[in-house]
Amino acid sequence: MVLAAKRKYKKSLNSEPASKQAKKDRQSKKHQASSDEEDEHESAFAGNTGFSEEEENGDWESNSDDSDHEDKLESTKIKTTKATEDDLISGELEGLKETAELYKSNIFKLEIDELLTEINVNYDKHKALQKALHHLKAIFDSIPEGKQLKLHEFAQDMLKKNKIVTPFPDPQPSKEALHSFAFQKPTAMHIVGGYGLKSIAKSKSAFNVDVAVEMPSSIFQEKDYANYRYHHKRACYLAVLAKAIQSANKKFNVEYSTMNGDARRPILLIKAAGDKSDVDFSKTKCVIRILPSVNADVFPIHRLAPGKSCVKPAEATPHYNASLLMDTSYTGNLAFLYQHSKTSPEFKNAILLARTWLHQRFHNTNIGFTPFVFAMLMAYLMQGNKDGTGKKLSASHSSYQLLRGTLDFIATHDFATTPVFLGENEKSEFSAVEFQTHYDVAIVDPSGTLNLTANMTTSGLAQLQHEAKLAMTYFNDPTDRFEPLFLKHVNDAKLKFDNVVRIPFVAEAPVEAFDEAAKADYHSYLSWFVIRMSDVLKRGLTNRVDLVAVQHTDANASWALTDKIQQHDQVTVTVGLLLNSDNAPRLVDQGPDSSNDEAVAEFRQFWGNKSELRRFKDGAIVESVVWQTQGYENRSLIVQKIVLYLLQLHLNVEASQLIYWAGQLYSYLNLAKCVPENLFSPELKTSGFHPVMQAYQQFSKQLRQVDDALPLLINNVYPAHANLRYASVTLPHPVDFNNMVQYPTTTRYFDAIDVVVQIERSAKFPDDLAVLQKVKHAFYLKMSEELKTRFDVDSVVVDDVREKNPLAIRGYLDVYYFGYLFRCHICLEQEATLLEKIVDAKTTTKLNKALATEALDKYKYQLRYKQTHTFYVQAMCAKYTAYSSTVRLAKRWFGAHLLSPHVSDEMVELLVAHVFLESQPWVAPVSTFAAFARVLGLLATWDWQTIPLIVDIEGELTTKDREEIVSQFNQHRRTNPQMSVGAMTIATAKDHSGHRWTTKKPARVIAARIQALARASVQVMEEATSNQDIKRVFVTPMQDYPVVLDLDIEHCTRYYQNMHPEAKYLKPSYGVAELGDKPYAQLDPVQDFIADIEQVYGNTVMVFHNKYGGDKLALVWNPTVATPMQWKVNAGYNSVPVDMNKNGFLKPAKGQTGISKFIAPNFAAILAEIERLGRDGILKQQQQQQE
Repeated sequence: MVLAAKRKYKKSLNSEPASKQAKKDRQSKKHQASSDEEDEHESAFAGNTGFSEEEENGDWESNSDDSDHEDKLESTKIKTTKATEDDLISGELEGLKETAELYKSNIFKLEIDELLTEINVNYDKHKALQKALHHLKAIFDSIPEGKQLKLHEFAQDMLKKNKIVTPFPDPQPSKEALHSFAFQKPTAMHIVGGYGLKSIAKSKSAFNVDVAVEMPSSIFQEKDYANYRYHHKRACYLAVLAKAIQSANKKFNVEYSTMNGDARRPILLIKAAGDKSDVDFSKTKCVIRILPSVNADVFPIHRLAPGKSCVKPAEATPHYNASLLMDTSYTGNLAFLYQHSKTSPEFKNAILLARTWLHQRFHNTNIGFTPFVFAMLMAYLMQGNKDGTGKKLSASHSSYQLLRGTLDFIATHDFATTPVFLGENEKSEFSAVEFQTHYDVAIVDPSGTLNLTANMTTSGLAQLQHEAKLAMTYFNDPTDRFEPLFLKHVNDAKLKFDNVVRIPFVAEAPVEAFDEAAKADYHSYLSWFVIRMSDVLKRGLTNRVDLVAVQHTDANASWALTDKIQQHDQVTVTVGLLLNSDNAPRLVDQGPDSSNDEAVAEFRQFWGNKSELRRFKDGAIVESVVWQTQGYENRSLIVQKIVLYLLQLHLNVEASQLIYWAGQLYSYLNLAKCVPENLFSPELKTSGFHPVMQAYQQFSKQLRQVDDALPLLINNVYPAHANLRYASVTLPHPVDFNNMVQYPTTTRYFDAIDVVVQIERSAKFPDDLAVLQKVKHAFYLKMSEELKTRFDVDSVVVDDVREKNPLAIRGYLDVYYFGYLFRCHICLEQEATLLEKIVDAKTTTKLNKALATEALDKYKYQLRYKQTHTFYVQAMCAKYTAYSSTVRLAKRWFGAHLLSPHVSDEMVELLVAHVFLESQPWVAPVSTFAAFARVLGLLATWDWQTIPLIVDIEGELTTKDREEIVSQFNQHRRTNPQMSVGAMTIATAKDHSGHRWTTKKPARVIAARIQALARASVQVMEEATSNQDIKRVFVTPMQDYPVVLDLDIEHCTRYYQNMHPEAKYLKPSYGVAELGDKPYAQLDPVQDFIADIEQVYGNTVMVFHNKYGGDKLALVWNPTVATPMQWKVNAGYNSVPVDMNKNGFLKPAKGQTGISKFIAPNFAAILAEIERLGRDGILKQQQQQQE
């Protein structure tokens, strides 16, 4: 949609007529059309039925589409003379200027226009719905008056004769009650709500068509407002309407439901029968809701004030009172909104945008804020208060300005202390103080009596304001944020929140605090439970969290007419927490001073036996709650401990009853329990990366101290390894180099930690690269000597004999330092200068230029890119506490799916950084669980074939940089449509091409594999209901591979990193003698084996392996090479002649006398060669699965 809007915008610059006169003509026609709509709407409230004569004839819908069509026809009549063209150009510029004033940008306006086009409902196509509504009106008008019956007698009679249950709310009317009910036909019927205002937005779910059926005042007595009498009679009235619809000759599907989950306000849901009759409105994809209503003057209004009690023994029943007042407000509030839609042409469009914005964030969450309330609030901002204050919007504003202004008000207004009044009532019972005292949030309707947000909790308000603040940041962002504002579904709990608690709600055993007074006011235990839970958690978690979001699924969404209301059947309460990264891991919660007896007693009552009196270093003696734990993982779960404790203490919710998503993934970052603790201390879980970082700091300090013995000074020592940027999958463990014999072969792997030693520049360095390498070698020898002499540190100078390029950097210094091995690479800027001269020189031979280019790439990667990347990743870890663990988990996921050979560490680290830096439509994650879920979501949804991933890890990207990155990407895709290079493009401020870490890998087919696995993992995460389910995220389907080879575990030196290793291979005595007592840095025979396969058969076969202790090797034949080709010399692989039959199948050319002209890879022979290569110590003898 967004891309379409942008393309539309580019075309409109040259094609859209926008002269002032044309604009005036369009406005005139729109005004005329809106006047026609006004006349139609006013007639809709004529008479007792709410339907006008035009409506009776079926012509009561808007004709605005016709007027728009006339505009289009008229615009085509403009003559393209020279003068007219000049006028058009001038008009376009004027139109663009006006657009800039009314909208964020011209592109943003077109995106809004595109969205409105997609979500607008065509009311002219609702003929069947109109007939159905008229038929319902006829049914209701024909219902005969009923005889006077006591309420319980009426219910028995209805059930006996019609098998329809009367939907009484609790408490049910008693048999002794003398109150009676006699049906009388409705006084009027009104189409209300969004359909009445013609502000319905299309969505995947069916929209509602609300019909308010006004009950006659004569069926009620003056005091029926008290003790549920009104609600009981209302239920009887609804049962009669249901019976009438069922008895009619036209077939509808009728069910009970509740209005906004309030069991005191049951309603009827009418769905199309799908019988293709004249009243079959199934194609309209809507549901008709029958809403019983009553005239506003049927009861004394002051009796329903917030502070009045209508049900004993409660002192006040504000929620009960509001439930009754809501049934009196349908038509009045609709008329209020309609008047504003008359004066503001864009008012309805703004409501459509608001509906979309709210739907993406709060669908099925029951926070108590609806599009109707949003529209009322927007109307309030257009009219202001009686004293002239509060008006922030104008009728001339665009839909964007109306939406933005309303969201800004929501984000900044203090609803807790300043209620909003759309109208005022002179009675003191309806003062601001009364509303503020009895409700969490108060937005009072134009009558000044009804709180439209009576059912909204402080948690609901906090969620709404949180999203409104985010929306304002998107509006103010120079980058286009239309997609996160309107197009993305936001309320996926596992993606949105750092901690998620799911509680299957049980209403059978309410807590003692839900007393008779609470039962009198709240319509159910669920409604009270949600408020109580929100208050308890907010108080207990204090500033550890930025948001406590309590939501629940629809209670009693619908049920059959023959059934009793099932209170809270299958309702799930969800608590989402946004953690505060600074305060969430806090160990101590301090309470009141010990001298304040009242506050101390309250604190102890809230915290129970967790509260204790403590003295602190500053001398303070206060009540406190202490959470004893250590290490990042454990401290990140303190919030979970608090939540579980408080829920059990105050709401009788046991930990076994709920599902808490927070730390389930940490186990995949730690070594298995069967790994010997004497070799790999479990205390590393507490200290984390601190030991290796401390060792590095000390080592770099000592290394700089030896430069006085060198010809040149050491400028700096830079980290350039995952272990030093907090990004290795397993925590770096110190190794006892003096006692290597105790390590079995399966645990002998340890990292060589790269560091870059920057030597100062000198004009005395030789200009010959070969000589320069010898100079560096001399530096290594001297550094090694000084480290041994001064600090008794062992080291060894290594000449990399595997490097065959004579121009490339080679050699390094391995330093064995307190259990870690630091691999030092000297960086001399002269090397890069010399290599660049060779590459740029015109006299350089083709071979030397290729060697110099290869050497220069290696130099930049090893000595520049890795150390700068490490610097930025370290900064990410310092800024975002969950970044490190998320990176490690993401690498574990790639490894578990055998993708280690195809993705670099740096690529994974940039992918994860994107989730934190571009967190829209959410805030940056604080928990590992949420961050990892978002990484999977990114991989599952990223359109990598057409969109580059832009990661501003340096914090330097400008809008111009982003445009240049996109331009380079598009140019690359045009010149390389087969994506043989840079299939996945991840660009940064330092790498606009986006191919620094993804040039050759992953290949296009691997990128598609990554996305498919990510989508499957996302589905597992969404459907997971237990910790066991999460394990499936790290299990890869092996049946997808044509060849699977079992490795000889005895020679897998990284096997101890496996998520589920077999204990027998990790015993101290296992395979000890094989490697002796010498330490071998980065000894990984399996990786060397894979490198050999890729070197020899890289164009023919793709290798898959989990480098983190994997015990299997999978092979996939390259599909591009498998296609037969003409025979030629040096085909590049072991080949076999083939023939192609008429059906397109390949077969060996057996039994033919002639020589085949086509060849294909001889996969069987290649596999045999691979087996032979790995036979001695790498592969087990086994049977392979082949296609």
